[in-house]
Amino acid sequence: MIDREVCVMIAAAGMGKRMNIKQNKQYLPIHGKPMVRHTIEIFDGMEEISFIVLLIREGEESMMGEILASMDLSHSIYLVVGGDERQDTIWKGLHFLKNWDGIILTHDGARPFVTKEEVRAVIEGAGESGACCLMTPMKDTVKISEDGLWSGVTPDRSKLFAIQTPQGFQKDILVRAYKQAYDEGYYGTDDCSLVEKTGRKVKLIRGSYNNIKITTPEDLIFADAIYSDRKSP
Repeated sequence: MIDREVCVMIAAAGMGKRMNIKQNKQYLPIHGKPMVRHTIEIFDGMEEISFIVLLIREGEESMMGEILASMDLSHSIYLVVGGDERQDTIWKGLHFLKNWDGIILTHDGARPFVTKEEVRAVIEGAGESGACCLMTPMKDTVKISEDGLWSGVTPDRSKLFAIQTPQGFQKDILVRAYKQAYDEGYYGTDDCSLVEKTGRKVKLIRGSYNNIKITTPEDLIFADAIYSDRKSP
């Protein structure tokens, strides 16, 4: 049982370059509703969540405000303008929370199919271990190549895992990791990689292959199938 407040920071400030569109992919519709709305609804429907920080692109305040105004929200939601890279965006969110302490979940706005059970598992994991994330075992064989043309090494697939969000942290652990990253001038591929740089291990929690990050046009087809399957009797 977690007796600390839990904040989820939803990163919705990405450019969506691989989607080959001019607008932020977070606003693309899935069954008539913007993708990011589906994501918000998951966390807004959980009593374990204390409040939500929505990290958005500059200039999209009005668009996001209209989406929020159309929702029957149960939680307070705060809009914070993000930065150029995802790491800069989360850092701005942490600055917004400088006078608050608790457990922080970081989640991609483009992952609208995480389940409440998975979120609860991450909250518990963060409370117990300090840092954790969802993962799924790799199904494909992975090759390491220096030039993208020739295979060099084939790592042991049993030791490879695809990492998802939400990722959960006790706030002081995440803030310390971000400060070290900026002090040493490096950018990580996710929040857990920054925590690992401090020497701390991150607990892995089994997630679902349905918790996809919608990145390419092909992902929208998969997203439609997942949504339809969940709504079917």
